Amino acid sequence: MKSAIALLILLSCFSPSILAQNLTPVVDLSSPAPSTSAEPSAVVTSTATVSASSDRYYQMQILQEEVQMLRGMIEELNYELQQIKQRQMDDYLDIDRRLSAIAAGSASSSTAQPQQAPYNSVGAAQTNSARAADSSQATNDAVDIAVMKASYDNASNLLLKQRDMDSAVLAFKQHIDDYPSSPYAANAYYWLGEIYLLQGQDELSRQAFTSVVEQHPDHSKSMDSRFKLGKIYYQLGEVDRARELLEAAAQSSGNVASKARDYLNNNFD
Repeated sequence: MKSAIALLILLSCFSPSILAQNLTPVVDLSSPAPSTSAEPSAVVTSTATVSASSDRYYQMQILQEEVQMLRGMIEELNYELQQIKQRQMDDYLDIDRRLSAIAAGSASSSTAQPQQAPYNSVGAAQTNSARAADSSQATNDAVDIAVMKASYDNASNLLLKQRDMDSAVLAFKQHIDDYPSSPYAANAYYWLGEIYLLQGQDELSRQAFTSVVEQHPDHSKSMDSRFKLGKIYYQLGEVDRARELLEAAAQSSGNVASKARDYLNNNFD
């Protein structure tokens, strides 16, 4: 009994504050510790995002450079194609001018030298009068042909020498309007079709080549015009009309027939 009382007295001598200071806090190990610095995983994620953005930017730069390079190559190829087409047109025009000169010379000779009628003393006066009229008509015809040739040559020179296609178009059209029965009308229509085709004006080209085929079916440019029309109609989706024109061109002779057959074999069953 006395020992118990002594223990109580001893405990009462310690103040509550001292007891509180000696208490050790209880820590819950199951709860997460407070964060005092940035998470390492967040830093890694941020670095990866920056790296991915840099890669995408670099790839876009490469793609842009490749696109620019391809555009440059396409422009060069288009230029070379235009040069090839222009050289072909120059060759065609050169041949065309030579043939036209031969045709004009033949026409002048035939009109300048009309067939003479046998001498008849009874109708000598009438014969002489007729000869004078024929000679006058032949002179007029020769002058007309010379004027027509000068008009056509002017249009050809605009295309061949000056390479002014717009002015050449106007000159060829003016020649056709001024001289609808000109021996060079078919040539003028043909070169209009070629120029329009070179400029990508397919409808105007179709109209010009059609004029050659319909108005001058026996002209030397007729079959080539059929071949060009066949290709235009094929591109327009009018396959039956295209086949008809191409087969007609294929039955002709020379280079046109060969090209028409090749086109038929490559594009038709």
